[in-house]
Amino acid sequence: MPKFTLGNSFRFGSKREIVSNFYSENIETILKKLTKDWLGQFARDAQIQADLIGWKKMMAKINKVLDDAIEKQTKEESVKIWLGKLQHLACDVDFLLDEFQTEAFQRMLLQDGVDDAVDKSEDSTAMSKVKEVNARLQDIAWQINVLGLKASSGGKSKNVRQRFPTTPSLLLAAVRGGGQNRGPTIFSPLIEKEDLAFLEKEDCSASLEKIRSRASGEIYIAELPESNGKMIAIKKVKQVDNSLLNIKMRQVRAEIMTAGQIRHRNIVPLLAHMVRPDCHLLVSEFMKNGSLLEILNDVSQGRRELEWLARHRIARGIVSGLEYLHMYHRPRIIHRNITPSSVLIDDDMEARIADFGLARLMPDGHAQVSTSIVAGTVGYIAPEYHQTLKFSEKCDIYSFGVLLAVLVMGKLPSDDFFQHTEEKSLVRWMRNVMTSENPNRAIDSKLLGNGYEEQMLLVLKIACFCTLDDPEERPNSKDVRSMLSDTALIKDVDFLKMHKRMDFDNDDCDELIQQEIYAEWLSSLDSYNPL
Repeated sequence: MPKFTLGNSFRFGSKREIVSNFYSENIETILKKLTKDWLGQFARDAQIQADLIGWKKMMAKINKVLDDAIEKQTKEESVKIWLGKLQHLACDVDFLLDEFQTEAFQRMLLQDGVDDAVDKSEDSTAMSKVKEVNARLQDIAWQINVLGLKASSGGKSKNVRQRFPTTPSLLLAAVRGGGQNRGPTIFSPLIEKEDLAFLEKEDCSASLEKIRSRASGEIYIAELPESNGKMIAIKKVKQVDNSLLNIKMRQVRAEIMTAGQIRHRNIVPLLAHMVRPDCHLLVSEFMKNGSLLEILNDVSQGRRELEWLARHRIARGIVSGLEYLHMYHRPRIIHRNITPSSVLIDDDMEARIADFGLARLMPDGHAQVSTSIVAGTVGYIAPEYHQTLKFSEKCDIYSFGVLLAVLVMGKLPSDDFFQHTEEKSLVRWMRNVMTSENPNRAIDSKLLGNGYEEQMLLVLKIACFCTLDDPEERPNSKDVRSMLSDTALIKDVDFLKMHKRMDFDNDDCDELIQQEIYAEWLSSLDSYNPL
C-alpha cells in the first residue's frame, strides 16, 4: 500500500488505511525521548537541539500532509473530522517543541535535579513552564490513545484518562447549568478541578483582584492556592434578567466552543468554566504584560518603549494564531474582533489572541455566514460585513490589516489625527500615503532612524493587501504569515504563495528559483498601487 504523502493523501478513504500509512512512530519517538534524563541534558547538548529542529521540520511536513488530506477528502465526513483531530495532535506536539525552546524552560533545565527544581525553585516562570510541558505531554499521550495511533496499550498513553470535554453537548452542558453551582468544568491539562475550589466559596470575590472592565465582562486575577505564585485571569459575566441575557450567554457559549477547544502557542486557551448563582466565570492564563492596546497606549504616552522587532514578532504571532483558526481548526473559527484589545502579550512578549465572545464556527463547505447585526470594533470591521451582514475569514484578515498598520504607524483608527485628515479613515489615509512620494511619513516617528524603514514599508504594503475593499483580493492568513516571515528575513523562509499564482510547497523546488520568485514578490509589493 502506498505511503500517506502530499501527493496521494486524498486516496485514503478510511481511518484504518490512514492509520496504517501515517508515520505515527515519529510522534511516538518524540514522546519516548522526552524523559527526565533527556530534558536534563537538553540545554547542554547540541545534538539534542539539532534533533529538536529536525522534529519541528517533520511536524511542519505532517501539517502540510494533513491539510492536503482534509481538503481533498470527500468520501466520508467522519474521516475528515478524524483528520482534523489528527492535525490538532500535530499542532499540540509542535507547540510542545516550541515550549522547549523558551528561555524560561531552558533556564529551568540547567538546574540540577529537575524534580527538585519544580518543587523548590524560586523562579516561578521557569517552574510553570516545566509543569506546563509535563501537562501537555499527558494530554498528547491521551490524544494518541484516543486517535488509535498506538498499537499497544503500554507506554505513556496507558492509564491516561479522558479528562476534558470533547463534544459540543458536553461543552454546552456547562452553559446550561442555569443558576446551579455545579463546580468548574475543566478544558485544559494545565489546571486541576481542585485548584479552583476557592471559586466555589460564597466569599470567593475576596480573593479576586479586579484589573479591568469590558463590555463582555469584568476581568479579575487571582493566585492559585499552593502554586508558588501562579496567577490566573477570571472573566466574570453577570447573569441578567433582560434582553441582554441571550447576548451574554451567546458570548459565554462562543468562548467555550472555541477557546475551550483550542491549543496553540498564539491563542489564550480557556482553562475552565464555572457557573455561580449570579454569574459565569471563565478562567484563563494570566498575561502580566496585559493587552497590546494597553502597551500601545503606554508607548504613546512615553511610559514604555516597543521597538520594531518586538512589534514585528507580535504581528507574526497574531497571524500565526489566525492561520490556525482559519486553516487547521475543524470547524474553522472566525474571531470577528481582532483588535489590539483582544491580543494579550505573554511573559516572552509573544502575542496571544483572546476574547472569543464574538467568535463563530464556520461549517465546512461554507464560504461565509450571515448574521442579524454587525459585531466588532469600529475601525476594524470589514466594509462588506457592514454592507451585507455576512462575514468570512477575510473579515478577520481586514481587521488584522488594520492592526498591522497600527503597529507600524503607532496610531489607532479612533485617533483624532485621522479626523483632521481629508480621508477621515486610517485605511484610506494609509493608502494615499503609501502611494505618495514620501511614504515614510506613515511610520511611527518613534521608529524612524532604526534602520528598518524598508522592512516597515513592506509591512505597511502587506497591510494594504489585507484591507483591500474586495475580500476576494485579500490574501488568506497563510499567505500573510508567509509574507511577514519573508520580511523578517529569517531562515527556512516559507515563500509567498499568494492568490494561487506561486507554489513553493514542493520540496524539490530549486533554491535559486525560490530566490528569483521571492525577488519578484518584493518587486510586486514595490509596484503595488492600492487605489
